[in-house]
Amino acid sequence: MRIAYVDPQSYHGLAKYDLGYLRGLLDSGFDGDVLFYCSTLYDGPVPASVEPAPIFDYNRKRSEVLKAVYYLRSLLRLAIDAFSRPAALYHFQWFKLPWLDLLLVVLLKKALGARVAMTAHNVVPHGTEGRRHRALARLYRTVDAIVVHHRKTADEIAARFGIDSSRIHVLRHGPIKIDGRGRARHRRTLKRFAAQHPLNFLFLGRGSRYKGLDILLDAWALFDARTSAKAGLIVIGAVDPELKDMAAKAARRHASLLLIDERVSEADLHLALRRADIVVLPHRRISQSGVLLSALGQRKPVLVAPRPGLLEPLEMATVGWRFDGGAEGLAARLEFLASHPEEVARIRDDRDAWKLVQDAYAWRTIGRNATDVYRRLIERPAGTVASSGVES
Repeated sequence: MRIAYVDPQSYHGLAKYDLGYLRGLLDSGFDGDVLFYCSTLYDGPVPASVEPAPIFDYNRKRSEVLKAVYYLRSLLRLAIDAFSRPAALYHFQWFKLPWLDLLLVVLLKKALGARVAMTAHNVVPHGTEGRRHRALARLYRTVDAIVVHHRKTADEIAARFGIDSSRIHVLRHGPIKIDGRGRARHRRTLKRFAAQHPLNFLFLGRGSRYKGLDILLDAWALFDARTSAKAGLIVIGAVDPELKDMAAKAARRHASLLLIDERVSEADLHLALRRADIVVLPHRRISQSGVLLSALGQRKPVLVAPRPGLLEPLEMATVGWRFDGGAEGLAARLEFLASHPEEVARIRDDRDAWKLVQDAYAWRTIGRNATDVYRRLIERPAGTVASSGVES
C-alpha cells in the first residue's frame, strides 16, 4: 500500500508536526510506502522509509500573484507525478487555493481512482469565520475523509457544511517539541525575571485577540491590583498590531509583567517554557493548540479557557485548571494559584496523571489510528462511506 502525505506548509513548527505524524505512522506498524510531498523549506529529518518530494516553493515569493502561480505549478507537478507513480491514498494537510485544490482532488479521484483525505485543523481558516467558503464546502463534500483533532470540530463541520459525520475522523494532535538548541537572545532577561517570582505564568506564541491575550492582560491588571501574592507573567512572542499598544502599556504599568514582543528564537521559547510554572491559554476559539501540547510534553500545568480542544486533557486527568473565559474569572484563578503554591506542586508532581495524558497524545497512538483510517478507506468499495469515525 502506497500513500502520499501532502503538506505545502511543511516548515518551522508545521514541519515538526509532519515529522511527528510520519514517525508515529511508521512506529505504529504501517508497512506501506510513503511519499512526502513537502515544501522546499522543509529542513527536518525524514524517516528512512519515507520518500521526500520537495515540490512546493511558493513560500519564498513575496507577491501574492507569484505565490499563486508557483503554487499552481507545484500542483501540476504533483498531478504529473501521480500518473507516473500513483498512490492508493492522498492525505492533504493544508489547502492554499481551494478552487485549484478542488480540481486536483477531482483528478486524483476520477482519473486515478485514488482515495483522498484532508485534515481540517480548524472548521474554517482563522479570521474568515463570517465568509461563505463555497470552495471549502466543495472540498469537504468531495474528499473521501476529513480528519479533525477534536470531536467538537467534527460536529461543527457536519452541521455547518452538511457533511455525513461518518466521513469525519478524529485523530488527536500530537506533541510539538520546542527545541532548546541554539542561542537564546533573551536568556538573561528571562532568567532574571523568573528568579524574582516564586510563581511564573506564561503566555507563549503569537499575541492575538483570538488567542485571548487581551483577556489575559485585563485579568493581570485585576490580579496585580487585588493581591499581595508575588507572581510574574511572561508574555513572549510577536503581538498583533491591534494589541501592541495595550500590551506595551500593561508592561509599563506592571513590573510583574515581562513582555517580549517579537518573533523570538526557538531557544528563547524553550527557556521561557522551562522557567514557567503554569502556561495560560485564554483562547476565545481554538480547535487544538500547539502551545498546549508543547506544555503537556514538558509536564507543565496549564490554565485554560473553556474551549473543547483545551479542556480535553483536563477531562482525562488533572493536569491543570480551567476558568470561565472572562477576565474576571481568570483573575480569580490567578489569585487562587498564586496563593496556593502547594496546589501547583501537587499537580506538577502527579506522575500518574501526566503519564495518562502523554500516552493519549503520543504520536504512536495517533499513527495507529491513522493507519486504521487509511486501510478502511482504501479497502472499502468506491462510492460508499466509512462506517464510523475514529477517535485516537
